[in-house]
Amino acid sequence: MKTQIIRLETHDDYISIRDKMSWSKARRILLVLPRRRPPLLQRLDLILLQRQAQALGGQVGLVTQDQDLILEAKELGIAAFPTIPAAQRMTWQPSTRRRRLLRYRKTQKANPDALRRLLDETRHRPEKNWVRLVFFLLGLSSFLSLMLFFLPSATISLDPYQEEQTIEMLIRASPQIEVVSPSGLLPVEVFRVKVQGTLSADASGVQQVGDQKASGTVILTNLTDGVVSVPQGTILRTLNEPFIRFETTRNVTLPAGNGQSREVAVRALAAGSQGNVPPRALGTVEGNLGLALAVENPQAVFGGSDRQGRVVSEADAARVYDTLITSLAEDALQELQNAIPPGKTLLPETLVIHQVIEKVYQPGIGELADRFVLNMQVEFEGWAYDQAHLDRILNDAMNANLPEGMAAVEETYQIHDRRVKNFIEGESIEFTIEASRWIEEKIEAAQLTAAIRGLPLENALTLIQQQFRLASLPEIIVRPGWWSRLPFLTFRMAVEER
Repeated sequence: MKTQIIRLETHDDYISIRDKMSWSKARRILLVLPRRRPPLLQRLDLILLQRQAQALGGQVGLVTQDQDLILEAKELGIAAFPTIPAAQRMTWQPSTRRRRLLRYRKTQKANPDALRRLLDETRHRPEKNWVRLVFFLLGLSSFLSLMLFFLPSATISLDPYQEEQTIEMLIRASPQIEVVSPSGLLPVEVFRVKVQGTLSADASGVQQVGDQKASGTVILTNLTDGVVSVPQGTILRTLNEPFIRFETTRNVTLPAGNGQSREVAVRALAAGSQGNVPPRALGTVEGNLGLALAVENPQAVFGGSDRQGRVVSEADAARVYDTLITSLAEDALQELQNAIPPGKTLLPETLVIHQVIEKVYQPGIGELADRFVLNMQVEFEGWAYDQAHLDRILNDAMNANLPEGMAAVEETYQIHDRRVKNFIEGESIEFTIEASRWIEEKIEAAQLTAAIRGLPLENALTLIQQQFRLASLPEIIVRPGWWSRLPFLTFRMAVEER
């Protein structure tokens, strides 16, 4: 016969041994205990292991050198062997106690008189027919009563009276407000965004600008005893303000000696009529040569002319700035709408310039140009409030004015209009808001079913119309159809709203 050998460890107990035995498919399970430090198995453990083996349809045996454990096993009818080969070689005998029990059962003789008395006591005695009929009728009536009590059901369809509830409320929102107040105080969060743009336009300013440069001749006089060399481009200017500056157009050398002079051609540094000066207007040489030379124009210097030119005016700059800042504000508003988290609502009226990071005109204001360009980078800020906070304020206000016996209809709340009354930049904004929702007659299903249970159908309909305001007549469907009363059990009645 196939034997399943299970080697135990020192730390094994009844539970772990039972788990190992549960995997066995053999008819004989041999538990091999280690010689050194075997697991501690009590008498109760052996009994439970024996029962586990019997439950698996097999027999358990032990391989151990522990004499006390061997005696316990023999008393319980568990086979015990000194080695594994001995267990495989020897026959596993059933327990002595079981053999005694079987022997006793075979040798015990039954008492015929006792068996006869037992048979008489257990023999069925038929009851009288009328008693059986009474009990049958009682049972049948009880069954029918229960059927009539539990079988009927009803569906009650109601159309509660509804009306619209509206509210107009003044809301004050500010970054300084931290807590939502039913009085209309609403916290807001500040959001900022940076945008940049470029806009070009025609210059419309008109200004007289120089066209031709004035020119003429001057006399340079040596104020030293040595030779003085005057290079081309030496700067000369008028004596009186506003100073008009000229330059020499060629190199010239003054002979040695105080009072020696030479004539040299000059022209104005800047084009325009302001370069035309009368005789003896020039009198100063700029630079180090001013101590060594004297200058004089015996004749007028002329030839300078003007023309009308287009320049970038202040009006041009302001016009382009207003146009570009309006466009950037629209871009900033769109970006803020996309940037704020879900559930928050932006207040467009609070959009303001937080700072102008860059504003550059090319060419600059007052400079000659037919067209010019404005480059700007601006940081805008706007306020946004949590929509749930506003909804809570409005719903609390409407609940405070809710008529008695009415309840709000779900998913009918909506905001109609918002009008800004006052906005103080950086401080607060005030606006009025209109909202509405539908409310209906409050009908408690438990109260209704308790009031009409067991009533005739017509009486129930009349009672419902008297106790509740309805938009239309109620409808009651009773099942089965031939039943004329409402169920006595409230859980058998369903209340529905049309």
